[in-house]
Amino acid sequence: MDYFNGLTFPRMGSEPQYRKYVVNSPLYYGIQFNYHGAMKLKLGSGKEFFATGSCAFLTYPGEMFEYGPVDDQPRHHNFICACGPRIEHYLSGGLFERDPEHPLVPIENGEKFYRTMQEIMMLCRDAQRVSPRAVLLFEDLLLQMYESGRKESNPVPYQASSLNILIKQICTEPERRWDFVAEAKKYRVTATHFRRIFKQMTGLPPQQFLIQNRLHKAAAMLASTKESVNEIAYRTGWENVFYFSRQFRQKYHASPLQYRKEFSIRS
Repeated sequence: MDYFNGLTFPRMGSEPQYRKYVVNSPLYYGIQFNYHGAMKLKLGSGKEFFATGSCAFLTYPGEMFEYGPVDDQPRHHNFICACGPRIEHYLSGGLFERDPEHPLVPIENGEKFYRTMQEIMMLCRDAQRVSPRAVLLFEDLLLQMYESGRKESNPVPYQASSLNILIKQICTEPERRWDFVAEAKKYRVTATHFRRIFKQMTGLPPQQFLIQNRLHKAAAMLASTKESVNEIAYRTGWENVFYFSRQFRQKYHASPLQYRKEFSIRS
């Protein structure tokens, strides 16, 4: 089938514990996705943009991009670069929309976006030619960004500044025994309202955000250390290793040991 011809993916990757600050004028068109953690972005000599949690931005030739973590805190960065004549169709049709004034697009369903990127990477891993489904999924990512960029954003809560500090702490220390009822009292709001504003800023309720960050940290440890699954589960805040394994499989579609085999960092 020739319908999906005209696109190749020269580079792609997923970095669960990414601390690198990138300064680059790209050769290819790309989708950059901050799955979790705080990040900053600057285009050319323009102003800096900041975001926490799931957000995406487009990179393209002819522009200088600077992006990286905030306060050297790790974040989960994913990227897929593409090239080929099909890109011109995206540009002329408005699907690949370059907007230097609003480059960071919040992604409401970060889990779906992440899974889509992972599926593209798996499809391209051993393929002799570009899979039509990989092209279709890449276009789905662009469409998700296009639609997310047109949704009205909620006003930023006045607690945003101090809440960002809490969010950073959870990203850094997800293994702690966090009490979100107690955290709500610190902000002098009800637990329900705290949950609402937390979800507005991160895309997830507090407890789900905590679970995702525990899984992120566990995945990074599986890829970069030789510690046992039991030890990693304990060190990332899980009291029950079977519950941890079940949650891990639901998120990454692989057991902890399968994930380690696939993504372990080899020296």
